[in-house]
Amino acid sequence: MNSVGVALIGAGRWGVTLGRAVARVPGAELRWICEIDPERRSRAAEIHPRARLAESLDRVLQDPLVEAAVVAVDSPQHHSVGMQVLEADRHLLMEKPMALSAADAAELHAVAGARKLVLAVGHLLLHHPAVQRAYELVSSGVIGDSLYLEATRLSVGSGQPPRSAWWTLAPHDVSLALHLFQSVPTQVTAVGGAWQDGQEGVAWATLRFDDGRLAHLHAARIGSEKRRQVSIIGTRRTLTFDELSPEPLSLTGTNGHSDRITFGTVDPLLSQCRHFVDSVARRDTTVGNGAHALAVVRVLEAGALSISRGGFPVDVE
Repeated sequence: MNSVGVALIGAGRWGVTLGRAVARVPGAELRWICEIDPERRSRAAEIHPRARLAESLDRVLQDPLVEAAVVAVDSPQHHSVGMQVLEADRHLLMEKPMALSAADAAELHAVAGARKLVLAVGHLLLHHPAVQRAYELVSSGVIGDSLYLEATRLSVGSGQPPRSAWWTLAPHDVSLALHLFQSVPTQVTAVGGAWQDGQEGVAWATLRFDDGRLAHLHAARIGSEKRRQVSIIGTRRTLTFDELSPEPLSLTGTNGHSDRITFGTVDPLLSQCRHFVDSVARRDTTVGNGAHALAVVRVLEAGALSISRGGFPVDVE
């Protein structure tokens, strides 16, 4: 099987991490690194010695051996860059969120479907072996009937310019809620505050599902500590995924006794990139997660509207 030619679009901190992961995937050839900032572009040369550097995406897409692009530009550019890649008939791995509006996300999803292209969005936790094991446990009824989900994702700040806690942190847990519940909520109620340059530093949201289940999310870019924890409370047991713990998955019974749950040791980022490259090599468009990513954006958009309305409930369209 021939190698899949891949271009990395965007060489910021996360883009460099993605590029290094792609370079490790068997069957992938990182042919180009495209970055408009000259300093970042120069530093990105260390990712892969044979990758060519470019400032212009047009130049990259003129290479007939580039079959796919991994896009890690700033979120406001996701739609425009993603459309340029898809309209050039290249497969696309887009960083999350897929877009900053449901209309833009729906257009990306529709174009990929019409052109029979693989569209994958970097909801990385779906490739985490603990999350995959958690899905099995919930689906098999180990916790009983799931009642509600609680998620806390706090950051102590990274010195970067203020960004929306809702749009940058909540996508992780919105994605997990939809995946573990295998459903899309019908309504979102959210509030946010601690504003910096027009961006909320903290947000709380409740997702309501049509079967009565709830998901309560807390996201903060200015928290007192770093936390990444999700719990699903069921009628029999509670399942907790603590991403920062050395033993991140546990089951707690109604008597308070907890058992650690074992799972595989797969690198989630490498797994995500391998999954994408393998899908492109097989031309298998059925394994992308565009529909899931679109649903996540619909929930995020409803939550953002609820925040702007001071916590008024908003239906998920």
